[in-house]
Amino acid sequence: MKRHTLLLILLFVPLSLAAQDPLAEPSEVPPDLRESVIEEYFEEKFSLTILWEHYRTETVLLLLVLAGFVIGLRNYAKSLGRHEQRIFDSLQSNAVIMFDRSTDIQLMNRAAKQLLGLDEYVSMSEEYTYYLKNAPSPEILEIFEEVRSSRHTVEREVVYNHGKMMRTLIVKAYPLYSESKRLDGFIMILADITEAIEKDRRVNWSGVAQHVAHKAKTPLSTITLTAQHLEMLLNERENSPSEETTRYIDRIVGESRKLNEIVHNLTRLANKEQMNLLPNDVNIILQNIADEYRSKITRNVEILTHFYRNLPRVGIDIAHFPEAVENLLDNAIRAVGSRDGRIIIATAPGQWINRPGEYVEITIQDTGVGMDDEVKKSIFRPFSTHSKGGTGLGLVIVQKIIQEHHGEITFNSSPGLGTTFQIRLPVTKF
Repeated sequence: MKRHTLLLILLFVPLSLAAQDPLAEPSEVPPDLRESVIEEYFEEKFSLTILWEHYRTETVLLLLVLAGFVIGLRNYAKSLGRHEQRIFDSLQSNAVIMFDRSTDIQLMNRAAKQLLGLDEYVSMSEEYTYYLKNAPSPEILEIFEEVRSSRHTVEREVVYNHGKMMRTLIVKAYPLYSESKRLDGFIMILADITEAIEKDRRVNWSGVAQHVAHKAKTPLSTITLTAQHLEMLLNERENSPSEETTRYIDRIVGESRKLNEIVHNLTRLANKEQMNLLPNDVNIILQNIADEYRSKITRNVEILTHFYRNLPRVGIDIAHFPEAVENLLDNAIRAVGSRDGRIIIATAPGQWINRPGEYVEITIQDTGVGMDDEVKKSIFRPFSTHSKGGTGLGLVIVQKIIQEHHGEITFNSSPGLGTTFQIRLPVTKF
């Protein structure tokens, strides 16, 4: 307060003296005193305070301009970041995740967010474990941990169960280095190769099946006919062939028939038949098959049916579709074995998620031994069988028949809890 008073005295006293005597020259304030007072004044107040007291309007305009500049710069940075993200999303069909040298996630494209079950606008503020723990397989996190610790490229095939379907990913993670050999970060690329594997497998096995079936059909027929002819000769020359001879001949004929069945299945795989799809009531077809199986299976297996009434009709080739259902029922009966169990055949309508239109779902559920993860990975692969006497082609043929009906087949199974297959056939307007 005293300093303010002193400043006022220094500024206004000379003016008052000049007013009393206009001819008198105003007395000069000592320069040292003036500088001292001004310094004390500026030390006591900030520059913005002085500007606000003396240049309030100009200060407000200046602050508004600065705020607008900062907001505009921030919006531009956000827009640039979104543009960069859009370019990143459009250039990569595979899932891509980029990390900095401290393993913080910098960029993640839309495919990666979908794979990890994340929202499209999720922030990258958490540690990488927070995001990768949501991956469909724990192996993905293990792969990144390995490349982070070893700083060497890691590539691995990952198979996981997604929506009751087995899918396959090729996961590749590698470190990024600058020209000066300094670690700049890491990148992980995840490519879904499920469809490519299935397409390649179908193409390859179609050619193999056709070749094997063609080469094996004639020799097998010759073996079967020769064994049967030998049995007739022995019956003619001897009153009764020995029990051992009869057993060997029966074994030859039985094994030949098994091989003939394999050849038939291979021919079925190789053939590219045009399905004769006509509108049919699925419930009637399934009821006839269920009645037939009830009459020939043992009493320890009970077959139950739960059919949805008034199902829409679907396109079915009546000459081939029952074969798919019968293969599934045969597998279910083998899975139940000698213990008491049941098989449930059910139908229900549904709406496609990944394509327009409706479908009819057929469920075949058993209370058998179930399947572990290793078995589930290969059930639709040719010659992959885990049941005694199986050819390893039954489920491959089932899948082929369903696909030829423009449908899909999925399954769910657990050891000791049984197996459930779902067949979905599209409803077609005839």
